[in-house]
Amino acid sequence: MFESVTPDPGQDALRRAGRIFRVVAILVVLGTALQAVLAFTGGGSLRLLPLLINLALAVVAWITAEGIEAQKSWARWVGIVLGLLELLNFPIGTVIGIAILLYLVRASKAGLFSGATPAA
Repeated sequence: MFESVTPDPGQDALRRAGRIFRVVAILVVLGTALQAVLAFTGGGSLRLLPLLINLALAVVAWITAEGIEAQKSWARWVGIVLGLLELLNFPIGTVIGIAILLYLVRASKAGLFSGATPAA
């Protein structure tokens, strides 16, 4: 008669990890756009290679978020690599990296990346 109102910790971890990757992707795009605007308005030069690298990382983060929410095994590994790289961005990136790794481990322990179809 009564259903549980507590969310599944594994599913909650998937949602949170996906959100973190989406927020990181959006912030990278906004930061890159701000750099481009400042370079154009300040008379500075726009370096194309860092701009393209940042945009590629934003795309990878967004695709990883989609893969994590779809419980794809490759997305878990890409997420772990991105989380480890994020640890190097002290201090905020370190916190983000720790959160990503904790959520991915929690979802893995719940068996959500085992290859089974995700629950709707």
